[in-house]
Amino acid sequence: MKGLFKNNFFAVWLNAKIFLVFMLAMGILVIMLPAQTLQMYFIMIGIVGFSINAANAIGSEFSSKWGKYKLTLPVKRTEIVKSLFLSQLLWTFMGVLLAGMVTVLSYLLHRFPFEQLTALFPLFVLGISISLFMGAIFIPLIYLAGEDKTIVCLVISLICAVGIAAMLFNITDISPLPGTAIMIGGSLLLFLLSCPFAVCIFKRKEY
Repeated sequence: MKGLFKNNFFAVWLNAKIFLVFMLAMGILVIMLPAQTLQMYFIMIGIVGFSINAANAIGSEFSSKWGKYKLTLPVKRTEIVKSLFLSQLLWTFMGVLLAGMVTVLSYLLHRFPFEQLTALFPLFVLGISISLFMGAIFIPLIYLAGEDKTIVCLVISLICAVGIAAMLFNITDISPLPGTAIMIGGSLLLFLLSCPFAVCIFKRKEY
């Protein structure tokens, strides 16, 4: 499992570095210019962007044929799928960490009202939910659809994830605390249930 996890990490590391440079440049701008709209875009782009980067791990495996080669190694298909879900969680956490650090630094530097800082919290919840929903949909979908439909599956997964999260996000306007719990709980539950579902699909494939 550890080796699979490392492979998934390095499979997308080059793209992640490019995206990280972009986010750092945007983060400096966010810190210098205390505009809440810019902060909102930064949070969403950071969290969701890193999770999309994680999804590219499967596409990289198919293009390099590494996915087929792994099946000749002494690893179970269950472990292969689990490593992809763990990678999705790792990159989502990286996005949350970067967005959180920049948001806190901006708050400490400009001392805007604490209410403005707490108003950004639902965006973190929304970004995390979109990332988890997308991973939960994309991973089994790509195993089901096939390696030549990676981009299509990624777009479909992202659109579905945004749609589901947006509907749940409306609940937070009516009842903030229960709405937040439903959004996080629902996305996490679907993410956890998606893993054994993806395993079942992968075991039925010849390769």
